[in-house]
Amino acid sequence: MFYQYKFWHSLMHPTNFTQAVEQGEIRGYKKRSFTVFLLFMMLFVIREYWGMGTESLTTLFASNHPNEYYTARLLSMVGAIAWGIIYYCFHYYGVTYLLHLLTDIPYKWIQKVQLYVMVFLLIEKTILFAVFYAVGYTTNFSFFSLAPIAQQVIDTDFVLFAINQFTVATVLTIIVQYTFLSKWEELSERKALLAKIIGLYVLMAIFIGMVSVLPLQEWLARGLG
Repeated sequence: MFYQYKFWHSLMHPTNFTQAVEQGEIRGYKKRSFTVFLLFMMLFVIREYWGMGTESLTTLFASNHPNEYYTARLLSMVGAIAWGIIYYCFHYYGVTYLLHLLTDIPYKWIQKVQLYVMVFLLIEKTILFAVFYAVGYTTNFSFFSLAPIAQQVIDTDFVLFAINQFTVATVLTIIVQYTFLSKWEELSERKALLAKIIGLYVLMAIFIGMVSVLPLQEWLARGLG
């Protein structure tokens, strides 16, 4: 059986899509997954070109060190591209593998579902960047999360960065993953499936919160020195 992959149509008909993944070949999926990857790379490059995350390099230019500034910007662009690849691979391949371990659902089946997650992340990050570009500055916390509100009553960076991981895209991710993956689970296992998905993102948020408060740049500078 051949199934013509159409992103939004497949998203709105999870039963048909999961049956097609299980029983036959999905046509058009590879082309769309590659398109999403290219769009991710374009977004990371555009953000870097605009200067998102490179504020500290401005001091080089202001102190009349143009050569060092342009070299630093070039290296920063290479780093942004590398980070974009790592980010994409982690969410598309890494999270898929973790869900495979937690559920025993075939890896390739979950990967088909994970492309929806990548699109949600791409849309959210694009909107976030568009707003930053419009106002002319960036913030540490996403307005798609509750972190900006929590910042009014919480001053612990670790907690705020962890809360910042729970955005609109995260909620949509959990809903979509549960909706699709539950089609491949027994009815009695579906509550456990939801708990595993939520638990995975909670652990990821805690880990990112811990890493975000580490003085990585200072450690790197010491190591290179």
